[in-house]
Amino acid sequence: MSDVNGFIFDIQRFSVHDGPGIRTTIFFKGCSNSCGWCHNPESIVHDPQLQYYKNRCINCGKCVNACPYGCHLIVDGLHVFNRENCEKCGLCVKVCHSNALMLSGKSVTVEYVMNEILADIEYYRQSNGGVTLSGGEPVLQYRFCKEILKRCKDIGLHTIIQTAGNYDYACLKGLLPFTDLVMYDIKAYSERIYNRHIHGDKDTIFGNLTRLSSENLPIIVRTPVIGGVNDDEREIQLIVEHLQRLKNINNYILLPYHDLADVKYEALGLSRDHNYFTPDTAKIEALREMVLKGDK
Repeated sequence: MSDVNGFIFDIQRFSVHDGPGIRTTIFFKGCSNSCGWCHNPESIVHDPQLQYYKNRCINCGKCVNACPYGCHLIVDGLHVFNRENCEKCGLCVKVCHSNALMLSGKSVTVEYVMNEILADIEYYRQSNGGVTLSGGEPVLQYRFCKEILKRCKDIGLHTIIQTAGNYDYACLKGLLPFTDLVMYDIKAYSERIYNRHIHGDKDTIFGNLTRLSSENLPIIVRTPVIGGVNDDEREIQLIVEHLQRLKNINNYILLPYHDLADVKYEALGLSRDHNYFTPDTAKIEALREMVLKGDK
């Protein structure tokens, strides 16, 4: 038994986009960056958050009676949510049968996570899959991550850490003996983009990637391509040139931005001060072709 708890917001089984084979992906809450386009905005802060999906609400009023803080009202037959008074106690969530109210973030034990993982162990073995730790930023909860990774390795499961690299490198280094692959996100190269959109320390992120590249562990680097932010050839070329100076970079992947998280921002009561958009297909293909040429 472990006395280390972790704080997560989701466990996704049968994942096929977070590494080879069929995987279980554990999504950790809390991040040391705050990217304006984040597709998991509920992952940025460590604390619990209440999500209100207005389009799902059936205006039944059960949340009004359940909430001790007066956050929910029925006005002219319609539900009104006063987010400012919310203490994230989750009592309203328990009575909301339409899933209009959802609490993002919960404390879990190592045993709880391992039970979820072990439920699909045959699928991992048949597909050469395994377990991926994602986020948010899983490395911020390195003690909990280490326990999960160690137990996975004890039973021969393939393990991946998805990380954005903005932390003390010692936290990541302690996890590497139990990790088979690191998927490392480099969002941009230009300092202005870090200051305006990412809100993380560029030197720390690039410095940690350099240290990681000397560990003799396979690395996949990923860049989300955001329209109007980093979708120009010069920005991507600067990243490619930096990666060419490093060892153990197995692949560099460009991921087009998508707006599927817009509904999450609304549910969390968050607004964005920039109009992020998906670059057109021709631009993405041109950038990918440039990356391929740079790898030769």
